[in-house]
Amino acid sequence: MALHIRLPALSCIALLLLTGCSSETLFRSDFSPSTIGDPPAQTQPVGTLKVWGPGVTVVAAPPDASPSGKWVEITRTTSPTATPGIQGQFTRQAGDGIYTFSAVLYLPTGSNGPSTIQFERSGATDFKSFLHLDFMADNTVRIDDGYNGPNFGNFPRNKPFGVQVTLNINASPSAHIVLYGDGASGTADCTVLPPFRGDAHLFGAVRAWIGFPNEGTFDITNIVVTKRNN
Repeated sequence: MALHIRLPALSCIALLLLTGCSSETLFRSDFSPSTIGDPPAQTQPVGTLKVWGPGVTVVAAPPDASPSGKWVEITRTTSPTATPGIQGQFTRQAGDGIYTFSAVLYLPTGSNGPSTIQFERSGATDFKSFLHLDFMADNTVRIDDGYNGPNFGNFPRNKPFGVQVTLNINASPSAHIVLYGDGASGTADCTVLPPFRGDAHLFGAVRAWIGFPNEGTFDITNIVVTKRNN
């Protein structure tokens, strides 16, 4: 990964997107408590982090992409076959309401993935989600394996970009998804599919991972989840 990248600070863009309403932060991590070269620490600035499988390592990041100068890099190859990833666990299960997730990603050329971000019920120990986003080999984003609308947007390779998801958890949970940053664009709106709405009402974790049998690598940092105060 090229560490000399310079671009407008994505963390500042994310802050602007989040500004406007008072909110409670339920999870936040720029991996500042973690040591480069090691798996990420369990204790994060807000919430806790669980590491799944091998191939999860803290690496250096361009300063403009992360104030801490750190990413988590998630890599899956044919050997071992375990599924690598991280799960950010909220400080509490906060019930229905309006949530905002944001993160900065980096996908190198040749990593065909797909690389996945997903939204889970509190206490999830399996890989079930009520909504997930796959960052595809053709630089588009797929929602729920293509069962929740067409692929959308476009994201760059070899430079950081941001993703923000606003989740309105109510009787018919929905999501508004935005890609932002240099070379990234696109928005999408969808509703949580009916079989998964029960888990949406128990929202309490987010996961970044590469699932079996996919291969690839991607980096993530500045993960934040907030809930709007009523």
